[in-house]
This record gives sequence, C-alpha cells and structure tokens, in this order.
Amino acid sequence: SHISPLPPAISFARVDGHGMNAEELTKNPAFAGGQWWVQDLNEDPALSFAADGEYDAVLCMAGVQYLQEPESVFAECSRVLKPNGVMIVAFTNSFFHQKAIYGWSERGMATRAKLVRDYMRAAGGFDDITIEGDGTGLVAQLASIGGLGGDPFAAVVGRKNGS
Repeated sequence: SHISPLPPAISFARVDGHGMNAEELTKNPAFAGGQWWVQDLNEDPALSFAADGEYDAVLCMAGVQYLQEPESVFAECSRVLKPNGVMIVAFTNSFFHQKAIYGWSERGMATRAKLVRDYMRAAGGFDDITIEGDGTGLVAQLASIGGLGGDPFAAVVGRKNGS
C-alpha cells in the first residue's frame, strides 16, 4: 500500500517492502531508505530477495487472508528473520471478500487470529506466539457489525527461535 502502518515518529534504520502494486509501493514513504519488491506470493512463496537472518522484524499487514499457502510464506519469514526476530501478522475486519481464501469470511476475528497462530506454528521456527488487539473480543466483534464500532484489529505476534 502507499500508506505505511509504521508510526512516523519512530525512525528505522531500513524498511524494505513487498506488495502487489508497484505504483503504491513507490509512494510509500516508509520504503524511502530501503527497497521494495512486487511479487505474487501465491505463485512463488519464496522470499528470494532476502538472505537468511537478514531482518529484525517482518510485518504482514492486511495480507494473510489472501495467502493460499501461508505456512510456506511464514516459513520463509522465519528463514529471513534473525534469531529472536519478531513476526507480526496484523489484520482487520476489512478485506476483499471475493479474494480472500475459502473460510476466512465465515470466521470471526477471534477464530481468524487462532487460524493465523496455527499457520505460524505449522511453519515452524516461532516461539511465544501471542494474539494481540481488541478485535477478538465479543463486544468488539458485535459492535463492528454494520460499521457501528469501527474496524476491529488483531495481530498475531511470534518470535523466531533464538538458536
């Protein structure tokens, strides 16, 4: 996307990006000091642009619901993370229903978060996997019906094994 979810008040040594739209990636100010790549991870889940242990963190923002082989992509994320690096998979209740994987639309935020946690477990290499965000509570989910309570948010956070 052309909009970065990273807080502008925090400075990062380097931020690299991946997406499906080159025009949007060029407009994203977060990638100004780094690089970006266009790649369909459903066609090729390998993060061949990244070396083993290259990154301190990986953020997957609003994209997990479109991955057909999420375990393969998450295994690649584990590969490119440094020991004790963190992977954050964040999503909201807003997504393109016609593009999402089968079963995503039918789940609520809490079961989506558990599904993503299971992807991370199946990929291997992650410890201390937690679910964060208020989008998984019953009240938040009910309030979001019809847009009454905004867009619930959830994140699944895992830390790469330290070995």
